[in-house]
Amino acid sequence: MAALATVRWALPQDWLGWAHGDRAEAERRSPLHGDDGVRRGVVAAVRSFEDMISTELPGTACAALWFPEPADPTPHASAVLRSFSLPRSDEPRLERVLERARADIPLPPGVRLLDVAALPSQVAAGDAVLQIVDTAPRFRRRVNREWSWFILPPDTEDLVLVHVESSSIAHFDQLADMSTDIANAVEVTLESP
Repeated sequence: MAALATVRWALPQDWLGWAHGDRAEAERRSPLHGDDGVRRGVVAAVRSFEDMISTELPGTACAALWFPEPADPTPHASAVLRSFSLPRSDEPRLERVLERARADIPLPPGVRLLDVAALPSQVAAGDAVLQIVDTAPRFRRRVNREWSWFILPPDTEDLVLVHVESSSIAHFDQLADMSTDIANAVEVTLESP
């Protein structure tokens, strides 16, 4: 089995994406329309998200924020593209990932699990498992939804994760479609044996 050499994605319109660790790229790609306040707000959101990724999401290759309103510097969703490996096992990968997606839901303190669903799927880069998790902070009504696409490219033990997250309930249906589009746009290349 070969290791992943490169992982790429394509993002829908209104998403600001960059290679993790390259804030300068994100700032160059930030919207040129709007006033300086909007641009500063977008750059501040990028820096904040980049800081969180650096400490909490090892293995992240790319990051993105969704700004559907041109005059609003508040992101309505975030996304990361990561790769990792599962420990070797005799059990088929798809079944292992599906089982983990249904049972392994880590929650930070003060957050309650509202719902979880996991189902097998297929995307352009291979078999996949879609996990949808709804959470809410304790004693609050705000719902957060996460769409995690665990992509299992053929001929490798490595997995690719597309993770989209939002608390903008009004956009959940649109984000579900966009997460599918992003997962289908993932391209992987393997190292030569």
